[in-house]
Amino acid sequence: MKKIVKLALTAAAVLIAVVGLVACSSGSKKSDFSESGKEKVFYLSGLLQGTGDRIPYVWQNGDGLVPYLLYRTLLMADSKYEKSTPDLAKDWKKSDDEKTYEFTLKDGLKWSDGEALTASDVEFSVKLALKASVINGIFPSTFTKIEGAKDFKDDKADKISGLTVDGNKVTFKLTAPVGDFEQMMTQFFILPKHKLESENPLELNNSSFWTAPVTSGMYKVKEISAGNFLEYDKNENYENEKPKFDKVVFNYISDPVLALQDGKSYFYSTNKPQEISQLDAVSTLTKKPIDILFYRYFIANLAGVEGNGDSLIANPKVREAILYAINRDELAKSVFSGIADVNNTGVPSSLEAHLKSANKFEYNPEKAKQLLKEAKYDNSRNLILAYYYKDQASQDFMQAVSYQLNEVGIKNEVVQITSDATTGLFKTRKYDLAYKGLSSFGYETWYGEYSSTNTNFKNITNGETSFDELSKKLSETSDVKERNKILASLQKLEQEKLLKLNLFTFKNFLYLNTEKVLIPDDVQFGNPFYKFDYKFEKWDAK
Repeated sequence: MKKIVKLALTAAAVLIAVVGLVACSSGSKKSDFSESGKEKVFYLSGLLQGTGDRIPYVWQNGDGLVPYLLYRTLLMADSKYEKSTPDLAKDWKKSDDEKTYEFTLKDGLKWSDGEALTASDVEFSVKLALKASVINGIFPSTFTKIEGAKDFKDDKADKISGLTVDGNKVTFKLTAPVGDFEQMMTQFFILPKHKLESENPLELNNSSFWTAPVTSGMYKVKEISAGNFLEYDKNENYENEKPKFDKVVFNYISDPVLALQDGKSYFYSTNKPQEISQLDAVSTLTKKPIDILFYRYFIANLAGVEGNGDSLIANPKVREAILYAINRDELAKSVFSGIADVNNTGVPSSLEAHLKSANKFEYNPEKAKQLLKEAKYDNSRNLILAYYYKDQASQDFMQAVSYQLNEVGIKNEVVQITSDATTGLFKTRKYDLAYKGLSSFGYETWYGEYSSTNTNFKNITNGETSFDELSKKLSETSDVKERNKILASLQKLEQEKLLKLNLFTFKNFLYLNTEKVLIPDDVQFGNPFYKFDYKFEKWDAK
């Protein structure tokens, strides 16, 4: 991955994971940590998502410890996403032109039910990902670069000519170089063909498979108590070093911060100001800054609230006016104190590749009013502002934006998305502007959202194609100077089109209870929104 591989969903709400000893509801598992001298139980806790009757759908919510413990990828990333090591693949190679990749799987791999895990599972998973309707967009975006993949995705072919299996080898032939293809193989979880081949790809995220899945990681699913807990036991078919904890129990809780304050949780990742302020005062916690590229921004639904193209913000001048109407500098200080930096393009201003001539859209309500007048904005209609975050700071931010837009003559209504973020943002789409976060897998992820082939964003951008050629060049280019030239052009184009309204980049912090959990010094933590090697098999209780 090139330079900024500061990893992440998806365009989806992130399940906050807390490691701890928490019994949070009448149905939660009680703490039976290793004081008895018998089995060691490691507790994870998090907020309830949906009905809590299934494990995370790993192709959308593949971040955090749980997916890492349950499923595997061809390769494993280090904490900086710079070096890949074997996971399911024992070795791999690429051609000199970087258009062909060959992965050789380890011998004797098995799923948790004892069935063989083979190269056919890899082929099946790639095909399934191309057809899935709900998935992190970085995967289909990458896989459509395989020869024949687009025809397969569009139901014009039954197979992918550039994806072949020979014994325990799987070969990818690409139409052009993909600079982060190897890194993508550290993020794409392989799923079992023998359990999913009869499933409808369009409903994969809702499949009953996730209520009783087979796994490939160091743990398997033992019990799911809907809305209460998920229990994972060691996977006896896992061939690598076995973990020290005999089982993992994930309890659903309502207040992760309180759990950490009480010494009942040991591991937590956050970028929420109020939580950071509270956790900084807990003496038992060690705070670690995590180097990631995390954006907060508004996305424009040009399809319109009713999906008929009648969008209130179709005119770019309206979107420009909105940026001038929002006092981002003040809100960064008053609402997101200490974690937010104002951002104007996909390349933060502190970095070399940032476009020095970029418009800063400094707060100017009078200019906003003038732009609205020029655009002949229809102020008889309510602008629908949507968001999916549940923390107080996000709620305060949305109310502040609502007030500032009202001040320049944009009547509006703030609504909270109650479904999962991907469905609310890209399927039902009942909004004009939506507040979104992205932990980026490099610049390709940020600018890939503009692509006309992006599985999610194509539903709100009315088939915009102006970014396609530049995004393609960026993904194929490794030379730093050439990449910076391409990035300069992309930044100019995004400021012209304003399909996404840049707001902030956020800092992220990890809190560890190092009085309770022994984590070796050689364990380095990376972006919690993407998969990296936690080296969990080395973790132990103090």
